[in-house]
Amino acid sequence: MMDILGSIFSSFDQVFNPIIALDPNPKNPLLTIFLIAFLISLFTNLAQKYLMDHEKLDSMKEKQSEFQKRMSAARKSGDPKELSKLQAEQQEFMKIQSEVMMMSFKPMLVTAAPILLFFWWIRGSALSHVYVSFPTFPYWAVLTPLWHSIGIYGGAPDLNVVFSFVGYYLPNVVGWFGWYFLCVFALSNVVRKLVGLKSSF
Repeated sequence: MMDILGSIFSSFDQVFNPIIALDPNPKNPLLTIFLIAFLISLFTNLAQKYLMDHEKLDSMKEKQSEFQKRMSAARKSGDPKELSKLQAEQQEFMKIQSEVMMMSFKPMLVTAAPILLFFWWIRGSALSHVYVSFPTFPYWAVLTPLWHSIGIYGGAPDLNVVFSFVGYYLPNVVGWFGWYFLCVFALSNVVRKLVGLKSSF
């Protein structure tokens, strides 16, 4: 198992270490993390596009919505016949819900393992030293201290390490994952439009 992981991580080294070296700031490769965020967004959205039947999914969601409206109306009116009829249909509705859930999870099942392996590799690479110092208001506005307090994966780097790395103290710092998360959020709708999916919001 470790041999397989070693081979995978070695492949990541061969692909991304030269990219890090070309980064405008190899000691703090923000552009490389941005590129990685774009590639992972592209990968996950392509998986959603080609592993999901979007017409069928939309049709199922419409049926779900219609059923919920009918159930809500029947409960408000207290019509026993309509409620009895809907309860009989509920088994079919549960089947539709199960299909929608399975269809939605299919791309995640395909993409989760390679993305988690990639994140594992980042933890041991030069990319784990990425740091971004934000102005005070945005830092607090996006609840960054909360992420740090709950120990979010790849949160703020050790400030002692950052100090020795850059030679001076940086306030309001986020680590590689914080920067990656912000990049993914910014790229979300751009990438979805690029691959021909509906906007996420």
